Amino acid sequence: MKICRFGFLILSANFLFNCQKEKKVDYTDVIEVFDNTKDAVFDTVAVPQHLRSVVKQISGINTYETGVLGKGQEKSENFENFKKLTESASDDELVSLLNNKNKTVAVYASVGLLNRKPELLGEIFQKFLNLTTTIHTQNGCIIGDQNPAEPLYSAYYRSLDLKNVRTDSKLRKLDSLIIFNQNSPGSLLQEAFRYRIYPKNYRKRIEELAFNNHSMDAIRYLTHWHKGDYADDIQKELIAMIKNDSLSYNKKIFLSELLSFRNSENKEFILAYLKKDTLFSDDHEILKELESNGILPGEYPTK
Repeated sequence: MKICRFGFLILSANFLFNCQKEKKVDYTDVIEVFDNTKDAVFDTVAVPQHLRSVVKQISGINTYETGVLGKGQEKSENFENFKKLTESASDDELVSLLNNKNKTVAVYASVGLLNRKPELLGEIFQKFLNLTTTIHTQNGCIIGDQNPAEPLYSAYYRSLDLKNVRTDSKLRKLDSLIIFNQNSPGSLLQEAFRYRIYPKNYRKRIEELAFNNHSMDAIRYLTHWHKGDYADDIQKELIAMIKNDSLSYNKKIFLSELLSFRNSENKEFILAYLKKDTLFSDDHEILKELESNGILPGEYPTK
């Protein structure tokens, strides 16, 4: 829920004072303690004796914690357990834990291997990305359920210097895996499209994501880099998204992208939408683009 930065990268400090429950695109204030222990899986059959205690502790809490403290927290228990695990486990033992039935344990093992076995990152990420299960996650006050690949991507991204994000070969590989996976979470697609310009042989897959899977991020990518090639299809998709999406934040993104085409043929739809939904009737960014779409002052509603 990029994320999810998917929705799950670096949190700004103000989140520490506004706890939220994250589930897909729905957010509510946290007013209770969420019990993630109810569906905990304990798998210590193949775990070495000296690691069983910490693996049980991680499994019992059953939440991948990044170490960023939430409101009222004095310590991040599972992040402390993660540090104990990496201090005690050998490289081979961490690799073995990737197959643990408790996927929180598996994700912590994968993060522990980032610096120790970096050559395994792509293989591990692909394996996690193919899973249909999710794990409970907590990053400060943001809690949610994510595919195991999401926190691994986040951990690797945070390990990079910002100046290297665009050029890092391993991150580029992860983004490629995200693009071509059939079930990549939206937060990961957002990350994959954020910094990349993909070669021509990616185009068919990006078209599929945009026009068959209705990926907002794929649409915005094509709008930004290949607007002329897909103008009609993009505008049709944006109109459909405005009609069907329930979130005002998303609607503004779609409307802004549609207005950027400066196409008077969209005038009737845009006017009808603004008259129906007056939320953006005084939005300066929206209003300044109306005339370029053939909509004159006095034709659109204002508050």
